[in-house]
Amino acid sequence: MKHSIHFFILSALIISLTSCAYQPPKNVNSTYYAPPVGTTLQLHSAITMPANEAQVLIQYGKVVTSYWGVDAYYPNCNFELRNNAEVEQIIEPDTFTITRVTRDTENVRLHLPTMLASSGSGGAGPPNTDSITRMELRSDKQPEVMRMSCQKWDDPNEASHLSIEQIRQTLKPLFTLELPSR
Repeated sequence: MKHSIHFFILSALIISLTSCAYQPPKNVNSTYYAPPVGTTLQLHSAITMPANEAQVLIQYGKVVTSYWGVDAYYPNCNFELRNNAEVEQIIEPDTFTITRVTRDTENVRLHLPTMLASSGSGGAGPPNTDSITRMELRSDKQPEVMRMSCQKWDDPNEASHLSIEQIRQTLKPLFTLELPSR
């Protein structure tokens, strides 16, 4: 009898503690819900990786040919390979599986042109926050593909990570991001 009471109390304690565990919202419009492991990223058209480069930038569903062509204040993504090559590399249409997701924030300063008379700030503009979602990718057919990192700059007081829907809109129609069915 005493053993069954201890078992009951221990079971109730475990259930009550685990039911309090934080569960992130599962809403694709929430900036708190990151793509879960097992999500797939389907590339619909071939991407040409320039010679001596290991990444291309994507914004509004298109490859941006220059870093200066990206508006960092709007969602954008880096599609990355493990290594660069001396020749162009072609990434063929494929389905990549997300094996790991991490989120990070970095402080960024704009480097404005130097002025003759300044306040002594060294030419740096106001700080910004870069909210980054990094998704490690795997493909048996194209193991050189490593990662997709999506981000945007924001005011530090208003910064938030991209929602799954914002990532989808940034990559569409070049990529489709599909959550695992559970």
